[in-house]
Parts: sequence; structure tokens; C-alpha cells
Amino acid sequence: MTAVIKAIGILLLQIIIYYLFGTIFELFCRKKHGVVFKEISGFLVYQVLFQICALPMIKADQTLARLAVLWGVIVITCCIGTAIFCRERIAEDIAMIIKAFFRHKVWFLLMGCFLFAMCYYVSINGEMNDDSTYYIGLINTTLTSGRLYKFNAYTGEQVHSLYLRRALVTFDINTAVACQIYHIHPLVITRITRASLNVILSAGSVYLLGRTFLGKGKEAFWKAGVFTCLAMACNFLFDNTIYTSAAFLLHRAYEGKAYAGNVLILFTIYLCIEEIRKSDKWNYIYLAVTLWACIAISSTAILVTGAACVVLLTPALLQRMIKHRKQGKNYD
Repeated sequence: MTAVIKAIGILLLQIIIYYLFGTIFELFCRKKHGVVFKEISGFLVYQVLFQICALPMIKADQTLARLAVLWGVIVITCCIGTAIFCRERIAEDIAMIIKAFFRHKVWFLLMGCFLFAMCYYVSINGEMNDDSTYYIGLINTTLTSGRLYKFNAYTGEQVHSLYLRRALVTFDINTAVACQIYHIHPLVITRITRASLNVILSAGSVYLLGRTFLGKGKEAFWKAGVFTCLAMACNFLFDNTIYTSAAFLLHRAYEGKAYAGNVLILFTIYLCIEEIRKSDKWNYIYLAVTLWACIAISSTAILVTGAACVVLLTPALLQRMIKHRKQGKNYD
């Protein structure tokens, strides 16, 4: 029971850290977004920065303990810096959340209960297969040996060469660092913290899409919330085969592929829709960060999100090129 409470505490702490990372990145981009957008973008920035930090350490054959110290210092520095330089934005967000809570108390309570039920479901119904054995085994061998990508996750034997496709995916190494810092078992943090985080971020992505489709009026907040609950509940209707994103979310939520099929693809679609509706160079910046984070989370994710970008943005870009050429001819 203590480990479960600890895992939930780590989840809440990570949510705060992602929000702070998203806030400082928002300041860099000179844009203003809602709390949900900051949360998801902060998660992506967090993964990108960790990959930048971890890859040289992996190449130099440094220990997990040194990586944990380095990353801990970076996270603490970024969080303190954000709290200092973005205190006005943080205060505005807190005031907005409090105001929204008292205006939509019933919705907040229902949404909270719904997300808690889904997090509970994915935490106790996670299946064990070859993929999950590899991911959890990689975290465990990294944690117990204190070395980065030096042992086979299945057999525990030492490997003599670095597989680049695996090395670029630092998501599991990040989890091993979390285990080292928080002193928690890999199974607990993956099955509870990482799985629940996927549910929460996926719900956030669906909510952003709902706000896009349902407008910006006074009732949009409530409508987007209902849309989110219905869309997330639909996952249970499509849990009839292993080849759906719903099956990954409900039974393999802690895997990088589950993040790819849910929060990453949904957030990518949201960014593409925003770019189609109104062109902005910062949309491409956020898309670039998303694609980079996909490389750090799962080698499958970059294929899925990259394909989504090509499919959604190519027609819009072609239309703009044709329109621009026509305007040029009319000018001549």
C-alpha cells in the first residue's frame, strides 16, 4: 500500500514538473496557451531534454547514478527558474483553475472520478507480453546494474555493441532514473505512474480537440469535458483486438507504443488542425518538438506521428501554394 501511495505521489509531482516545463517553453515561444496544452507540451519538452542529457552519458558509458544526479539538478534548476521568471503566468493559471472549478464543480468531480476509474483500470489490467517484458526488464537491469544499455533486457547478459534504434529511445532510461531518485520498484512505477500518466495526457489531448471542434464560447468548457469523457469511454468499445490504440491504452498503457497511439498522435492531430485553420510558425515549432519527443519515447511513435503530419498538412500546404501562385498571376 505504501508503494501505491508513493507511485500516486510521484504521478502528481511529475504532472507539476511537466506543467512548469510547458510554462517555460511557452515563455520561450512568446505564446499563451491553456493549462492542458502546457501540461502536454511540457511532457514533450521534458522527454526531449532528457534525451539530450542521456545520449552523451550513454555514449560515454557513464553510470545511472551520475545521470540521475545530473538530471535531478537540471529539473530542479528549470523548476525553480520557471517559478521565478513565470510567477505571473503561474498565478494566472492557478486563479483560472480555481474560478473554473467553482463554476463547473460537478463537471470537475465527474471528470475526476472518470479519470480515476480509468487510471485504476489500466493499472490493474496491464498485460505482460514480450514487449512489456523487454521494457520492464530494461529498466530493472539498468537499475540493478547501474549501467546504461549494457545488458540484454531479456537474458541479463552483457551486450558488446549499442543498438542505435534502441539507444535513441530514452523513455525507459528516464523511468530507471526516476526509480533511482524516488527509490521505487520498476513494476510499480510503470504499472501505476506511467500508465496513469498516459490516460491523463490522452484525455488532455482529446479535450484540446474538443475545444477546437466545439468553439470558444462559455459552454465550450463543459461541452469539451463531455466530449472527452465520451471519447475516452469509447476505448472500451474497441477493446476487442490487440491492434487498436484502445487495447494499448487499456492494457499496455505504460509502453511507448501506447503513448504513440494515444496522446502523441492525438496531440499531433490537434497541432495540425490548428495549423490548417491559421498558419503560425510556432505550430511548426511545437510539431518539431513533438516529433523529436516521439523519437525519445518510442521508435514506432515517430512513424505514426510523422505519417499523420504528412497526411494532414500536405493538402493544406499545396492549397496555400496554389493560392499564392494564383495571387501572383493576378498581380502580374
